[in-house]
Amino acid sequence: MNRWEFSHGIVGVNAPSWLTYEVHRPYFDGAGSPATAIQARSPVLAARRFENPSPGALRFGMTMPASYRRLLVQESRLTAYRAAVPTDLPDELASPAWRRMTEAYRRHAELDQVDRSGLAHWLAAACLPTAVLQVVPEDLDPAACQDQVTASVQAARAVALFASEGLSERATAAYRVLADHPAPTVAHVQAVAGWGYLLARHAGDDSAAPLFLGRARELLKEIAGELTRFTHTVLTARLAIREVMYAERQQDFAGARALLADVRASIAELTAPDQDDELVLLETRRRLLDRHLEIAVRMGDTETERTAIVEGLALDPSDVKIRMQAAQAHERAGEHEQALAGYLHAARLGPFGTGFALLRAADCARELGHTEFARVLNERAFRAAPRAGATRDALLDACRRDGDRPLADLTERAATRDRERPYANNWHYRMYASYFNLGESESPGLYARLPILAYEFAERGAERSAERGAENGTEDGTGNGTERAEVNWQRLMPPAFRGNLIRESGLTEFAVDHPADLPQHLRTPRWDRLCEWLDDFDACGPERQQQIAMVLYRLGFAKLVLELIPAVPVERLRTPAELRLHHWRDLVRYVASVGTTVATPETSFAIAEHPACPTHLRFVVAVVAVVFHARETRSLEEATRWREIGARALDELLADPGRSAFEKMMAESRFYRSVSFVPFLARDREWLARDMDRAEELARALPAEGPYQEFLKRENLRACMESRSKECYAFGEDERGDRLVAEALALDPYEPKTHIEVAESLLRRDRPREAADSYLRTARLGPVSTALGYASAAECFRRAGQPVLAEDCYLQALRLDPYAISAARGWAAVGAANGMDEPARTYLADLEAWGAARLAARRERP
Repeated sequence: MNRWEFSHGIVGVNAPSWLTYEVHRPYFDGAGSPATAIQARSPVLAARRFENPSPGALRFGMTMPASYRRLLVQESRLTAYRAAVPTDLPDELASPAWRRMTEAYRRHAELDQVDRSGLAHWLAAACLPTAVLQVVPEDLDPAACQDQVTASVQAARAVALFASEGLSERATAAYRVLADHPAPTVAHVQAVAGWGYLLARHAGDDSAAPLFLGRARELLKEIAGELTRFTHTVLTARLAIREVMYAERQQDFAGARALLADVRASIAELTAPDQDDELVLLETRRRLLDRHLEIAVRMGDTETERTAIVEGLALDPSDVKIRMQAAQAHERAGEHEQALAGYLHAARLGPFGTGFALLRAADCARELGHTEFARVLNERAFRAAPRAGATRDALLDACRRDGDRPLADLTERAATRDRERPYANNWHYRMYASYFNLGESESPGLYARLPILAYEFAERGAERSAERGAENGTEDGTGNGTERAEVNWQRLMPPAFRGNLIRESGLTEFAVDHPADLPQHLRTPRWDRLCEWLDDFDACGPERQQQIAMVLYRLGFAKLVLELIPAVPVERLRTPAELRLHHWRDLVRYVASVGTTVATPETSFAIAEHPACPTHLRFVVAVVAVVFHARETRSLEEATRWREIGARALDELLADPGRSAFEKMMAESRFYRSVSFVPFLARDREWLARDMDRAEELARALPAEGPYQEFLKRENLRACMESRSKECYAFGEDERGDRLVAEALALDPYEPKTHIEVAESLLRRDRPREAADSYLRTARLGPVSTALGYASAAECFRRAGQPVLAEDCYLQALRLDPYAISAARGWAAVGAANGMDEPARTYLADLEAWGAARLAARRERP
């Protein structure tokens, strides 16, 4: 199974989308998988029955409600498989069986009654009740339903109505066509028994249930001589399951147990005549075992309960319910470690119960002292079910316990349904709305609002002409002497940020390459205005183009910036505005290349030598050049040369009477922090300390006025603390480095990178268990380093002797990045901790084979 092909690059809510796909594959595309749970094989059998019709042949006795398919798509986020009728699924995604059934559906009006029955039951089995009701739009004539095949068609309609509407008037009427005046057929036995069961389980008044269950038993007796031993035994067992439900409702657990014991013994001795009936037998055994287990729990029979759990796990290891039952048994016994493993396993087999399983896992983790891991589980539960009161309240409690009021407030808002903006219930959107559609980010993190800051600056630029700005004496032409175009927010998000954010959120409609491609229903007024600016982009001057380009870059549209601003030889550039624009383009090109073949910002370097280059721009380029050479070429000579250029430019800026004290101190602080790479390369500790002392002194003393300058000051001081901590760690001054990291964290507790610094410091002191918690904070504050955070936490948990926690973190890393070979190897090493050793080993083998094949193919290329 090529897992990655079927995940389509989609990140599931809690489990890897490929895992959800395999466990529930028949509902997605009609085919089976070795990992498919027994109940999910119902569409596979129904398709076979359609191909080989035989009136009275048994199908599965249980179907899923309409909400099941919706939850399945929501949890896996495989929205391409969303379907209400078979034709909704694109042919390229459908299995041969699905395509055959789709063709039958297209011509359902031409089908005879046997094929119509087979089609309707496949649609019901595939959880497509809307399509069933199109094939059987009205109740059939009761007299005609005396015929078994016609009765089977009517039964499919009744099942679909209950799946869609519960015990509605229409569902009741559909069942009563068959239940009030039944004929002695297999179809009527099942329909009448099914109606009795629904009354026993779902009706406010279940007094009529025994009447219908008794009627079904009489019908079965009447046709017993016409049935094979296999069919009669299975029907008897199914009827017993229905009767047991009524007995349970009456608190007659002993009677229910006795009834089950008889039919379980009969089923245990039964042999299926063929492969299709083997599936029927398997489902029957699973359902009998489920009731047997539930009654043992009700009666407090722990020995029988444990035996039944072992049998159930062996029979159906991919079934979410048996996994949940096993975890609950461990929890009742006070075995919190085993319960945690069980709930984590159950949560990845959804879609029913995912949020509940994660909440129970969180409680177990907290009992075991894993408080940060519990917080992560509470957040995952909320993301899986953001409008469920239980997941909301649990996360609110977790946030308040941690003193995290901002995220508690965010949780309350995300849990409030927004019918006009359903995406607003998404955790990631609430945190980082600016990056999605220029909405209001609610994360307190410093980088959360960078696109809005760029937009607001561009908006002010649109309101002031360049001429007015020049008249007011500003260098940038904005007409605002206190906030210049040259003010540069220091944080540059990695190239993958926007893609990671959208993938992790599941809001794939936001994945566009151009703002104009965003659907109208996802836009904000700011986004519409950005699109208007882009419509006129070619007619704008270079200053205006730079303002718009800064918004695009901050949103994650680096490629679009490079397309909109064609490269121009530096010798053809004439004005300071043109030079600034093309430096910005070159910087975007350089940053976008990080992680691949680095694009040297040669255009920027040449711009600094241009006679028309303004002092501040030459200063900025020089600082960038020092950092570039320190990181990429490791050339002390080049870094030193550019430092000297920058120092001369800084002297000119500091002597400029038109600049405020804030601007001058900010420029000098940034300068010394950046050019400290030179003494670092030279391994001159004293020189490095002098540079960083000056950068820190200025960063602390900045005379900020107003919220915006306070933001700039805080951002600069946090960056300075981060750089100083690296300085200390590089020279073995770990204790001081830790204090600086702690200060950086206090300035912005929502910065994932700082939590990585904390974790690395803890690892240097051989404290992997505590480091794991810091990596978990990195993961939950993503998406800058979510996969890295989970994978690193997993390694730490493994080192700390916590294989259950390690296994879950490895799987979460693979959920986000299915190609992460180190995470796959880690998962294979600890997969047994959560009962997934075989899937983990298979996954690793498949991934290694896939990688080897790609490598071989590259080597064969000319």
